[in-house]
Amino acid sequence: MTQNKEIPSTYAEAGIDLSLEGQILKTINNYVKKSFQFGDVVAREGHYANMIRLGDLGLALTSDGVGTKLLIAQDVGKLDSIGIDCVAMNVNDLLSMGIPPKAFVDYLAVSELNESQIEQIIAGIYKGCEMSEIPLLGGELATVPEMLVDKKNAFDVAGTALGIVSLDKVIDGSKVKPGDSVIGISSSGLHSNGFTIVRKILSIKYLLTESFPWERVVYEELLEPTRIYVKAILDLIKKCSVSGLAHITGGGFKKLFRLTSYGFELSDFPKPLNIFEEIRTLGKISFQEMFSVFNMGIGFVVVVPQEEEKTALQILNQYFESYKIGQVTKDPIVSIPEYEVLFVR
Repeated sequence: MTQNKEIPSTYAEAGIDLSLEGQILKTINNYVKKSFQFGDVVAREGHYANMIRLGDLGLALTSDGVGTKLLIAQDVGKLDSIGIDCVAMNVNDLLSMGIPPKAFVDYLAVSELNESQIEQIIAGIYKGCEMSEIPLLGGELATVPEMLVDKKNAFDVAGTALGIVSLDKVIDGSKVKPGDSVIGISSSGLHSNGFTIVRKILSIKYLLTESFPWERVVYEELLEPTRIYVKAILDLIKKCSVSGLAHITGGGFKKLFRLTSYGFELSDFPKPLNIFEEIRTLGKISFQEMFSVFNMGIGFVVVVPQEEEKTALQILNQYFESYKIGQVTKDPIVSIPEYEVLFVR
């Protein structure tokens, strides 16, 4: 198949300049750090969450949305799983520091008041909260037709999760050491990242067929909700010594740099799911780019001392398919040898 110039082969070509985003985030983080003077902040710079100290406890907040995955949901009119994504993106970030989620609030902006549509979205948020065993404390419904003008019944959804943890129980990667085992917990698919490039690459599939070669309806594969790892991770940290945790979202496996100044050799990475190979082949995307954008079938990473590896795998496999995918190394790089992928800090 001849490469179509309209099909992007990098995230930048799809319209997302990650280097510029990184520069802007540095500016934002300068204001974030400057604000710490106004509270008793327990900072974990570069990690997944900062906390306010409440005696011996830390109170953490995460905030995230679903991104352009919403556009596919809007196009096909399937809105029941988007709320799960919204909850998952937030609670999984809390888990990346061993912080149990305790509550959730949402923000829903709509172009018009469509009761059926709104109920589907909120029902999905409720389902995500049910899966996480946390209450939905409320939120905000904003009708903003001037801001959402491109299509009928347009909407955007985001949320914030609250977590509370004993400060001596925080898992911030400080105990990670060379030789530790790296375990990958399987994803349910794309989760909620990379859809700007996915929608452009797979637009040809919408024109040519309604199903992927593995007989999965296109929109059902793309809208598979983000996996929620709450029960698995909370069970694990009760029974195992855990050195580090990472939610693999935007930025792919460069996320591992958040955990430690050491590196990771992922020499036993499992074969990526069908959806990732379809995207890579159709878009002629390098593995280097794929592993820097997508989860490639591993939605969450756990680092444990080598002697805890067997126990950790037994616990995690009760919830989701999990594998040893590599080990921690002294060199500050992330390498995935089978796919010739190398990230340097």
